[in-house]
Amino acid sequence: MVTDESQWYVQKGSRVQGPFTADEVGRFLLLGRVRNTDRVSRDGELWEPVTQVPELIPEELLDLQSDDGWNQFLHVRQASDERTSTTKVAVDRRARSDKDAEYVRDEWQNKSTPTDSSNGVLPWSLLGITLAALGVVLYLNATSGVAG
Repeated sequence: MVTDESQWYVQKGSRVQGPFTADEVGRFLLLGRVRNTDRVSRDGELWEPVTQVPELIPEELLDLQSDDGWNQFLHVRQASDERTSTTKVAVDRRARSDKDAEYVRDEWQNKSTPTDSSNGVLPWSLLGITLAALGVVLYLNATSGVAG
């Protein structure tokens, strides 16, 4: 079946998902399932940040600073969530969803980045790895000079 609607692949780290329609990607952005740090591609070969593809970004993500924009985002987000229901499980999910919504707002307002960590574990671990690698390089360099 041939369709005129564009198909998009989403790359989250090394994992590729899709194809999705532009509307699906927009819905996933609203729900926080696709983040502004993820990459997209039409063909699975050439990737670009989702933030660089205006047709994929829902209008509701563009005005999260104002109260009206935030309320509109929450309304559209809830309407887009297929898990919305009145069961206890759904109410618990909605509470988690509200926290996710706050994360989406922070992410789109550039208050957090993927490498930010509340306890700083990621940057310190990277420093440790870098120092260990430097030690190995220096050791190998020193021992290769002795053998030659």
